[in-house]
Amino acid sequence: MDTNVDDPLKLLVCGFEKSGTTMVNEILRRHPRLDSGFECGFLLADTPAQFRSVQPYYRYFKQCWELSNADMDYILDTPHWSQCYERAKQRSPVIVDKSSGLFDKTPIYMLHLNDVLNKTPNIPCVVTVRDPRAIFYSWARWSGHEDDSEEFIRDNLHDYIERYSSYGRGYRHALAKYSDRLMLIQFEALCSEPEKVCRNLFDFIGYDFQPEFMNFSSKYFVYGNTVSTQYIHAYKNYLSETLCQLILDGLQEYSQWWFEG
Repeated sequence: MDTNVDDPLKLLVCGFEKSGTTMVNEILRRHPRLDSGFECGFLLADTPAQFRSVQPYYRYFKQCWELSNADMDYILDTPHWSQCYERAKQRSPVIVDKSSGLFDKTPIYMLHLNDVLNKTPNIPCVVTVRDPRAIFYSWARWSGHEDDSEEFIRDNLHDYIERYSSYGRGYRHALAKYSDRLMLIQFEALCSEPEKVCRNLFDFIGYDFQPEFMNFSSKYFVYGNTVSTQYIHAYKNYLSETLCQLILDGLQEYSQWWFEG
C-alpha cells in the first residue's frame, strides 16, 4: 500500500486485547526499517496536546518509550500528528535507528477506528481478531481468574459479549469508509499459516518479508518467542461446552471470526 514517504508513521496495528496485536508488533519490529515502543495511544486524543489527559495511555507511552516529562512536553507541543510521531522517534532511546519508520500498536484503536483513520490519512491499518471463546478465556486470565475462569466468564458474560461486539462495530464502521486501508488478520490463521499471513501483511504495507521475522525476543510477548499453534485452543481445557455455546450464541453476528480448525 502506498503511504506518504515523508510521514514517520507507516502503519497502525489494533484489535481485540489478547488477539495477537503483540505478536504482530514483535514480528514487525524484526524488520530493519520498522520500529515501535510497544504501545502508543496518541490517536485516542483529538490533538497531541490533549493526549496529556488520556490516561492510562499517556503514562504507558511515557514508560514504554522511556521518556521524561520534558520529552513529553516537546513531543506534544505541535498540532500535527506526523510531527508528534517524528519527535517521539527522535527523543525515545527505544528507537535506536532514527531513520526507521514507526508503527503505532494500540489495541483499543479498533473501538474508535473510523476516528483514528480520519486523523491519519493514507496510513494503512492492520486489525487482529480472534475466536470469542479464546478471547474471553484470555480476558479472564488477564483479570487474575485463571483458576476460576468458567465462573468468572459466566458472571461477566453480558459485559464480555458487549465488549467484543463494540470492537466489532468499530471495525465494521471503519470498513465501510476505509476498506482499502484495512487488513484483517485472524489470530488462528496467523498461528496456523504464519509465513503465508506474514507475507500478506508485509506486502500490504509495502515492506519485504523474511521468514526469520517470525522468531523474536520480547519482554512483552508472554507465550514464547515465536508463532505457534499451541495458542489456538487453550480455552478448551478450561471452559465447558455449555459456556462456549453461550458465548457463540451471543455473538452470532461475528461468526466469521469463530474458529474450529
